[in-house]
Formats: sequence, C-alpha cells, structure tokens
Amino acid sequence: MNKRSNSRSLLLVGGGADRINVRYACGFDAPDPFLYVEAKGQKHLLVSMLELGRAQQLGEAVQTHTHDSLGLKPKERRSLGQQALGLLKHLGLKRIQVSADCPIGVVRELEKAEIKVRVAKAPLYPERLVKTDKEIEFLRASQRAAVSAMKAAIGMIEASDISAEGHLLQQNGEVLTAEIVRHQIERVLLDADCIAEDIIVACGDQAVDPHERGYGPLYAHQFIVLDIFPCSKTSGYWGDITRTVLRGGADPMQTKLYKTVLKAQKEALASVKPGANAKEIHQRIFDRFVAAGFVTGMKDGVPQGFIHSTGHGVGLEIHEGPSVSPAGTELEVGQVITIEPGLYYRGLGGVRIEDTVVVTEKGCSALARCSKEWRL
Repeated sequence: MNKRSNSRSLLLVGGGADRINVRYACGFDAPDPFLYVEAKGQKHLLVSMLELGRAQQLGEAVQTHTHDSLGLKPKERRSLGQQALGLLKHLGLKRIQVSADCPIGVVRELEKAEIKVRVAKAPLYPERLVKTDKEIEFLRASQRAAVSAMKAAIGMIEASDISAEGHLLQQNGEVLTAEIVRHQIERVLLDADCIAEDIIVACGDQAVDPHERGYGPLYAHQFIVLDIFPCSKTSGYWGDITRTVLRGGADPMQTKLYKTVLKAQKEALASVKPGANAKEIHQRIFDRFVAAGFVTGMKDGVPQGFIHSTGHGVGLEIHEGPSVSPAGTELEVGQVITIEPGLYYRGLGGVRIEDTVVVTEKGCSALARCSKEWRL
C-alpha cells in the first residue's frame, strides 16, 4: 500500500499504539504485541508461533521470524525489549527509528544495548492521507453498512407512536429508548460484518454534548441525533454518518436550526475539491452560523454553538488526517473526509448532519447516500 525509502530503518510494536501503522504497512494485525521492522527495503515480522501461519500468508513481501528462529532464551521471550533487540541483532541494525508511541521499556532495552534510537517526529506514513482505489472500496463498504444501519434506526423512530400524553415515543405500547434503537443499529452492522462502539442515539439536551451516547426514553417533538461509525471486521476501514431527526411537530426555532445546519453542510460539500483550503471551508461555516444568529460560546459553564471541527479524515482510524478545521490544509484527490457541521444549544437540542466523501478531480463524491429528511 505504500512506498518507502530504502534508507529508513523503522521498528514498530504491533498490537498496541502502533497497531494501525503496522496494519497499513504490511496488512498484518494480531491481538497480542508483536514486532515489525522495515530495513534495507525489506519488511520483517516477529510473531509468536500462534500467529506464524497468518503472518506467512503475507508471502514473500514480508519475512517472518519467531522466537525460535532467533534463538531467544526463555527470559528474553518474556521481554518485548529483548525480543526487539534479538531481531535487530539478527538483521545487523545498530540504529533504529521508532514512533512516538513506542513503549519506553523497549526503547530503554535497546539503548542499554547501545542501539541508537530516534523517535520520529513526522507522520510515519504520510501517504495514508490519500487513499488508493482499494482503500476507497473498503471505505465505501463500511459506509454502506453505516447507511443501512441508519435507515433501520430512522425507520424504527418513524414507525413509533406518540404516547397519549403527547411526549414519549412508543413501540408496541412500550417506551422506545436510545438503547433499543442502538441495539437495532448494532444488529444491522453485525450482519454486514462490522462492529461499532459508542453509537450515538441522543435526544434533546443529551445531544448538546456531541459525544454523549444517549440513554433512556426518546421523546416526541425533540431532535434525536444518530451518529453511526462502523469498522469492518475484515478490512479494518471505517464508515461515518450522522443524521438528526424529529418525530412529531417542530417549532419555528427547531426548523430554523435544522435548515441552517443543512444549508451549511450543502455549501461545504460544494466547496470540497482539489486545492480547496479545509481551514477556509470550516471558517465559512462558522461565519454562516454567526450570520444566522447562532453564536458560539459558553453559557452557564457549557459550550454551545458550533463547538467542533467541520470534519476529519477517515481510514484505518475513525479520526485521522486531513482535518477540516482551523488546522486544515489544502485538499487532494483521493482523500476521504467527513463534512459534519453541527449546532448545539440547551433547551433546543443539537443538530448534526454528516456525510463521508472522497475528494475527486471535479469536487467530491459521497461514499454512500442517505436521506436527510428530518421531520418524521
């Protein structure tokens, strides 16, 4: 998936903080820690006997090593640092680069053996910012799963009844809760071979905190924010979509809030193209919200308004570069990003609308489409 200079010697610890970079570099992943080295144009894995078979399936692109093949003693096998030292000695390496997330114990073991260790300051794989055609297909599959789950969730809310007293949503005479809707979303995702943690089904003031998962009864005449971000169990790539719906009647302020966010998202999507400045896209949304009377700031100790970035990259991580925010830079063909403006006010609720798109030669294209009808 990537092209690297043959001059770099790199050590990464898989199964931990470096897990995503290792998966990107060679396609291998495992639940327990293992070691990955790039040196002299060759890729190497040091794995346990439990993982040897899967590692060997990578073929000649990656040389596999085990504790036995390196002749490690029992005590050395129990130390990740000693394993790393054994692999580096076998490869004849006296200096190595590691990520900023490399365990300090590994670094100290190497330095004690007079291996020169340098911590990388720049991203190890900057090419991750631009997706290959294969990666885009992986992302598209996850996004389609997210859309299927979203449609199921919205369908459940739309089919709900409003209680006789006029404020609770019900399903078959029982109160419809965030937990019930979340379970339905999870079932759909599992059928698509995806998993998702922290799915958001947040109603009313719960949604004023953009990362509140939501709990308890769902109410009529209030915004319900649905944020679904599944990861494929096969490819490891993510999808991400958010919709905001309301079952029942909407007052004029709710209508204005939703329409303002929807218009801002449409304008931002129209601005996404090669060479567009992501920082400027974010700023235009912020300015539009202010012009519409929706200010951002603190009220009673709670942040309100447009309190997050416009978007982020999606790939092997749910949040990765590039950022569509005040820290954003120019967009490139093949980058996959979200566009998700939102507004949040206590007493009114939250509205966020999010799509994941790929930057194309002429603009951008949604990985999967889903209705933005909000009044159910």
